Amino acid sequence: PDGRATTANFDRPEACLLKAGIPWRATWGNHDLGGNSTATRLASPRRWYTFTRGPLRVVVLDGNQPSSTAQLAFLKRTLQRATEPVRVVSIHQPPYTAGIHEPSTTTQRLMVPLFRKHGVSLVLSGHNHSYERVVTGGVTYIVTGGGGAAVYPCVRLPAGLAKCTPEHHFLEVDATPSSLKVRAVRRDGSTLEAVDVPVRTPAAR
Repeated sequence: PDGRATTANFDRPEACLLKAGIPWRATWGNHDLGGNSTATRLASPRRWYTFTRGPLRVVVLDGNQPSSTAQLAFLKRTLQRATEPVRVVSIHQPPYTAGIHEPSTTTQRLMVPLFRKHGVSLVLSGHNHSYERVVTGGVTYIVTGGGGAAVYPCVRLPAGLAKCTPEHHFLEVDATPSSLKVRAVRRDGSTLEAVDVPVRTPAAR
């Protein structure tokens, strides 16, 4: 919670993933500002970056700086140059949400038009401790914040809200060149929701 990884809050809870050598791809959020563990323990020295995995291009952004001109230029450049058919963005503070933390209107104003124009199919966020799915402007936005802390209620009804539930869960995302399947999994292994997210294509230039 304070941006510092310790044995109690990191090593023990994540022991199985650490032992298995699962790679981390950290998205900088509000709690990461309190310490340097996101850069050191999670090996994420940059606040925004991109990586690929097969047909998937993932763009990781820093929701603490949605108006950064450098980050916006990086986002636009990365999406313009992307050749992968499936494009996913990860940003901690959600552009759209039904939870107690309000949506980032700055992200809506400055980044969402780029998501829509350049063929982003899915935007993943956290911040609100819940599972939410909003579909607007052809883009699917999923809040997956039910990772362990106390869950938050759903308190607003944004346009395009398809689901909101205060449950602990994790998310599986499977991508092929023509499909993007998302499954939210409860702690007992049962499926909270499974959806096929439409794969979008960039707007004509």
